[in-house]
Amino acid sequence: MSFVVTRFGGQPPWMGAVCVFLLALILAEWPLLVGGTVVAAFPARSWARLAAFPVLWMAAEHARSVVYKGFPWNLTANALAGHPRWLQTASWWGAYGVGALVAGAAALVAALFVSRTRPGRAAAALALAAGTGLVAIQGTRALAAPPGGDGRPVAVACIQPNLPQSARESAESAARQYGIVMDAIRRAAAAKPGLILVPESSFYGVTWQRSAALRGDLSQVARESGASILFNDIDEQSDDVYFNAARLVTPAGLAPATYRKVHLVPFGEYVPLPRLFFFMKSVSRAVGSFSAAKAPVVIPSGRLVLGPAVCYEMTYPSLPRAETRRGANLLVTISNDAWYGKAGAQEQHFAAMVLRAVENGRPFARAAITGISGIVDERGRVVARVAPDVAGVAAASVSPAEVRTVWSRWGGAAFPAAADLAAAAMVLSAIVRGKKRSRS
Repeated sequence: MSFVVTRFGGQPPWMGAVCVFLLALILAEWPLLVGGTVVAAFPARSWARLAAFPVLWMAAEHARSVVYKGFPWNLTANALAGHPRWLQTASWWGAYGVGALVAGAAALVAALFVSRTRPGRAAAALALAAGTGLVAIQGTRALAAPPGGDGRPVAVACIQPNLPQSARESAESAARQYGIVMDAIRRAAAAKPGLILVPESSFYGVTWQRSAALRGDLSQVARESGASILFNDIDEQSDDVYFNAARLVTPAGLAPATYRKVHLVPFGEYVPLPRLFFFMKSVSRAVGSFSAAKAPVVIPSGRLVLGPAVCYEMTYPSLPRAETRRGANLLVTISNDAWYGKAGAQEQHFAAMVLRAVENGRPFARAAITGISGIVDERGRVVARVAPDVAGVAAASVSPAEVRTVWSRWGGAAFPAAADLAAAAMVLSAIVRGKKRSRS
């Protein structure tokens, strides 16, 4: 067996503190902009403030997902991921709209306390009750609707080998890891699923292009079981151009399409704004500098058309939407969450998958190396799940979906765009009001 020593080493110990500081600095501007605009553009205790807040919040979350290449981690709607009934409007206006509903509910609750009149407080209570009731009714009806697939389910298995980050520290541990992962794949293949997902970084230091052992082992399992196997790989185009990728091995061989990661992890897979962060060149040498694909691709596999994502990029609402518009009927993601630790990031990452499923009306399957692995249906209901930090397989049958939601058809352009325009007008109004006050 030939192992390739990876060029992407560990990060220096001071890296975490620098990244946390920079991330906090970048993310803090959005709630600051929302709060500052509300206060500057509208009179105190006015209904205009309460009406403006959810619109500004929606625009701010959309901006956070796009500006500086975007960081849509843990959007407001993710807090409701465990309660699918309250998520179903995401099929209309995405997680941004669900977040606006939450912000609107919060504004109405605030009105109960800040309104100076009894009729005002009564109107806020009535609007809160009516809005909550309508969302609950819509969610209940959506969950009761029949599945959107063709009635011919496909069995999917997501392996979770539970290999900590320390398992990649030497060639010996990498060889042991390879054996553990291949054994897990073979056990999952024994149930004859149609698709097996293998987590990101499972074959650390081993690539399809350089390892005959990997090519032979995965091809053999696929031929003997009839399953297609999606796995993480490094797609090397040259010494200076390489992609974090997902490949699919089918019973007939390697699928022609290779998914290359579109949204890279800042300070993990590349150093953003290199002129500004010139002092971090050593980090770039340590972690490598992946190239980003210009657009996502889908991978056909029999009746399935897979819409892949690698690691945290599935938090971007735009990515699965683009893949759904390209014909994906099953969304899939492979991830390495081992480096997240135990501070709640694993649950937050899993919650994002639930939102992406509801937005696009597609079942979504996820394999993470230490968890959380699982499968949700097109309404965001969890049908299989492996708890974090244990080894196991999340297996279930899913119905590939074909019906497009309002969000997947038009939502990406319509709803955030409308909120963005309204927010821009409010910011302009705040600037004008500020100038008038300064002159008076």
